[in-house]
Amino acid sequence: MTFLQPTYLWALFSLAIPLVIHLLNRGDIRTIKVGSVKFLKEFDTKQSRKIKLNELLLLLLRMLLLGLVILSMAEPQWKINTPKAPISYFIEPALADEAGFMSFLDSLPQNNMKWFSQGFPEFGVEVNPQETVHYWQLAQKLHEVPSDSFVVFTKGLVKGIQGARPLLAQKVRWVVVENEHRIDETIAARNVGDSVQWYHVTSSSLLTDLKIETLANTDSRIVFMDGDSLGLMESGRTFKIPALKNDTLDVLIAYDEAHMREMHYFSASLKAIGQYGMQAIRQQKLESAVEFEEQESLDLLIWLRSDKVPSIKQPTIAMVEDSLASSLLEKTEFKNRYHLTRKLNIQNSLEGNLTNALASILLPNDTVSQKMNAWDGRVVPEAAMATNFSNEEIGQPRSKNMDISPYIWLSIVLVLVMERILAKLRKQ
Repeated sequence: MTFLQPTYLWALFSLAIPLVIHLLNRGDIRTIKVGSVKFLKEFDTKQSRKIKLNELLLLLLRMLLLGLVILSMAEPQWKINTPKAPISYFIEPALADEAGFMSFLDSLPQNNMKWFSQGFPEFGVEVNPQETVHYWQLAQKLHEVPSDSFVVFTKGLVKGIQGARPLLAQKVRWVVVENEHRIDETIAARNVGDSVQWYHVTSSSLLTDLKIETLANTDSRIVFMDGDSLGLMESGRTFKIPALKNDTLDVLIAYDEAHMREMHYFSASLKAIGQYGMQAIRQQKLESAVEFEEQESLDLLIWLRSDKVPSIKQPTIAMVEDSLASSLLEKTEFKNRYHLTRKLNIQNSLEGNLTNALASILLPNDTVSQKMNAWDGRVVPEAAMATNFSNEEIGQPRSKNMDISPYIWLSIVLVLVMERILAKLRKQ
């Protein structure tokens, strides 16, 4: 038996209080002077033993009642063994739109099928086919499913491979379902002087490529141009394309010697965002010896110093270590304030998706990056998706915790009824 709130068990020492009160009352004997014992009846020894037994039972019931209340507050859990399924099947939600594959699933046992999504919902539950699945993060939670081995049907998209390869105690067979949907579309444009740059994405299972084509403003394919969008005519149809801004983003990294490594990680991430997000980013680095001065043109401040964080209106990332934080860059209760919760290294930068998290702060409405990520159809081979296997837990019984608080409360009610009955008999 385990307890979710074991601190309350210290209250079990209070069980001594009723016992002490009972022992103290036993010594309270009063002497009454009478003139004659002629009319006094002889005391019934048998009845005396009955009264003492009644009092002892009342004492035990009241101590038991108090103990049960304390146990219920400690939230007891009872470990029970759960049966394992020999094999479980998981299906990535994106495959729900593949009619041919879904008909194939009819040949598999439906009771052992789940969606490969957060919480592993049952196969009959409706899911979002557009959901982006992070394969290895979900694979780390497969130990929650009582099964000896797993088969995961997936599209095997490159964008779903993030973080470190997990180590699992169950065998996982990854089955990549072939998908040859090819994407070929213009996703954005930028007005540069007397010309327009068109950003065109092509994606297949082998390659996702971004091409930039430059057209003169007088080109007949350009139908209209305004501040937020441009019109392009292709194959007799007019497409409205989002227009990218030409502004250069200014990012200031203030650091001291103790946070030199974090500065380099942020600098590399900003370079990657500038190339992939097609947005010019100008980095400024401020060493600890130089005093910070507020700049109106600043788009992001990354504060990696031990001194006080400046209070500015622009988005700010500050180093505040928090071992309980669930993400690497965590939003605070204050507007435009974020905390870097851990010192950076290669492992947590990859697992915490530092570059993506930083891009979501710096480019919250980046249309190109969002579309590139949504349409990235590159596929990894099945062998590359394989998770590491450890047989340390193989053969050990799988167990789960069952909350027994309801049974304890039922016992409390029964003991309370018995105590009231005995207390009433005692008065008679």
